[in-house]
Amino acid sequence: MARNHLGLAAAALVALALAASAQENPQQANRPTMLVQRGLMALQARDVPAAQELLERAVEESPDDARAWIALAQVFGTLNLRIQSSRHASEAARLGGDQPLIQHALAMFYTDFGDLAEAARWEERFAGGEMGSEEAYLRTMSLYMQAGMPLKAASVGVAAIESGSVDSAAMHNVLGKAYTMAGNLDDGLRHLKLAVQSNPYEESMHYDLGYFHLRNQDFGSAATAFQEGRRYFDKSAAIEIGLGIAAYGQRKFEEAVDRFLHAAELAPGLEQPHAFLGRLLQHATSRIDDVEERFRAFHEQDSASHFGPLLYGQVLLARPGARRDAEALARAESLFEESIDRKEDYWESHYELGVLLESRRELVAAEKHLQRAATLNPESSKPHYRLARVYQRLGKTQEARRERELHKRIAERERETMKATGLPGDLVGPIGSRNP
Repeated sequence: MARNHLGLAAAALVALALAASAQENPQQANRPTMLVQRGLMALQARDVPAAQELLERAVEESPDDARAWIALAQVFGTLNLRIQSSRHASEAARLGGDQPLIQHALAMFYTDFGDLAEAARWEERFAGGEMGSEEAYLRTMSLYMQAGMPLKAASVGVAAIESGSVDSAAMHNVLGKAYTMAGNLDDGLRHLKLAVQSNPYEESMHYDLGYFHLRNQDFGSAATAFQEGRRYFDKSAAIEIGLGIAAYGQRKFEEAVDRFLHAAELAPGLEQPHAFLGRLLQHATSRIDDVEERFRAFHEQDSASHFGPLLYGQVLLARPGARRDAEALARAESLFEESIDRKEDYWESHYELGVLLESRRELVAAEKHLQRAATLNPESSKPHYRLARVYQRLGKTQEARRERELHKRIAERERETMKATGLPGDLVGPIGSRNP
């Protein structure tokens, strides 16, 4: 069972409700209720044995109290005893499944339990009841989407709008994502646009609309959406990154460099724009001084990150003639070694060091690092291409032939990714987060 804050949040919710009830009606704070309160307080304090003892006593003295059963289910969940935990939650549902507080607590319990579909069903019941709210509907939809049920999520949203319960930018935004996830792109786009129109002062609405277009390779529309967002959020690194990806998709490489560089300046501690810049160094000739200064600062501001020294080494070698400059090579080698020291299992640091060592004819050392890079990232064609060259020069013809075949096969997959997305694999993975 995945342990996270949601289970304790369920306990906290019940504890707060019970505390409020006791304050309003001191006479009703009977012994079982007090036992539940104390048990939940112990659970919140992570004193699980005390919580278990108190809540088991509450169940014994008041076996019809759904609050005690759901609280005890949480205790057994904390102990990773799934069978007991599930049995107690089922009893809470039997006794109090029509009570909003229990419905919401069950939704949180099943979220923590890992049964997201069941969690969504309970949160849907809670959302439609007297204590329901926009947040409850949005949580319901999010849970259904996480459970792989986007059409069900969309139906919840549509029902909420049609009933007059909710009609907000946030609802249209989540509806847009649900329809998109279900493959209904027309309705997905319609609701994402409605979200922006309803609340243009919410950054995420602009980003999600732009990202919709990026995923569908409509880079012109993506640029338009992000530019509109920039009117309201001209200091947003996320929107600037979106503009950079859209520019790259349109083959406006120099503009992409400018966008990523600006995003990195807006958010100097953010890894993503620096990573994108690192992929575009061959197009950054006119701004190589700015990029080097940015990477130098990024390296210096974090003494633990492996990415800073890697990028700084890459930009030093991106300068014209750098690979024939002994001083630049030595500095870059030191930076790549520093990156490996900080994170030994990052493939690209080994790859860059292997390429550098190959260029200096240190073939045995190059072989070691290129093999490590290929092991750490078997889906990249680059280490295999370099390994084939090194093996050939070392006289290992059979190994060289094997690496050439691997490179050919993987490079073909990479071309298919490029064809399908309009972006290289390096830019496909990291763009899914609004807060990269």
